[in-house]
Amino acid sequence: MIQDPSLIICHDVDGAPVRIGETVKVVARSEDGTIGQRFLGKTGVVVGFVFDDPATQYPDDPLIQVLVEDLGEDLFFPEELELAPEWARNRIAQHRQAVRTGARSDAERLP
Repeated sequence: MIQDPSLIICHDVDGAPVRIGETVKVVARSEDGTIGQRFLGKTGVVVGFVFDDPATQYPDDPLIQVLVEDLGEDLFFPEELELAPEWARNRIAQHRQAVRTGARSDAERLP
């Protein structure tokens, strides 16, 4: 039996180039041309990190798993992704904070 040393993580990792839940756009910056053409120019959400060789890649050089609505998921190198504009990231962060605050308030009301 062959053991796969890959490390797959579905939560934020300190030192990773992006955060879980961040909105990213797939761009054509790959030198090896391995990007699936159907993903080019599409916007998706980061859902995971894959470290094929954790000893050398962790934490700052993962493959980034991105979910693109209506297309599915694929893995990308950090240079193949572009963060959403800062104003959009700020708006999303404010929304997440409001949701967290609301969730805490609901939890505090429980007996």
